[in-house]
Amino acid sequence: MDFRITAEEEAFVFRLAELLDDGTQPLETQLVEELGPDIRQQLEGLKAKGWILVREAADGMMVVDLTGPAWKAVRSRRDVGR
Repeated sequence: MDFRITAEEEAFVFRLAELLDDGTQPLETQLVEELGPDIRQQLEGLKAKGWILVREAADGMMVVDLTGPAWKAVRSRRDVGR
């Protein structure tokens, strides 16, 4: 896993964690609609860096989960300042 991610990728990981916590496995098309077409590059980058688990769906890529280390990083950052 490559822990070097950009601020934009980090914000996107937190958005994905929110969606997944709510029980949503977002499709690429839904993410593009919400966040714009540049999100495709971030999806590919996070997949390559080992942050997200994806599955190919009829409508494109579906984010099925964050990896274990990604969840740990998200949880530890959410606890900052509490």
